[in-house]
Amino acid sequence: MAEPVTPTSGTVANTSLSTTTLVSLFPGVDAGIVMGAIAGAAVFVLSAKEISNLCKAGYFLVSFITGIASASTGTSVLVWLLPEHITVTPSVGALITAAISVKLLLWLIGQANNPMALLAKLRQKGGTE
Repeated sequence: MAEPVTPTSGTVANTSLSTTTLVSLFPGVDAGIVMGAIAGAAVFVLSAKEISNLCKAGYFLVSFITGIASASTGTSVLVWLLPEHITVTPSVGALITAAISVKLLLWLIGQANNPMALLAKLRQKGGTE
């Protein structure tokens, strides 16, 4: 007897097929890293509320590429920050770097409008410690 196809199972099947196709477009890159970068970019885009859909698409692309490119760096930082008994894979590094990269870049661009204020904050913190 054939299994009934529900909209949910059809959506899951389409998403899986789309993801598999997308991962195959990046030969030589670990599939976990691509999936982590997609997840991180999606988290960033879904959390951004006050920007247009075109900007969201651009930010998704930048976040996705940054997640793939900086997966090993993100993994290294997480290994350094977390206790030794926690294992961090490159896919988690891709997820984290994709999720925070655009937000960090936008913050740095905002600080570039008044670099002297940022330098004053850094000097003040350096002098009090």
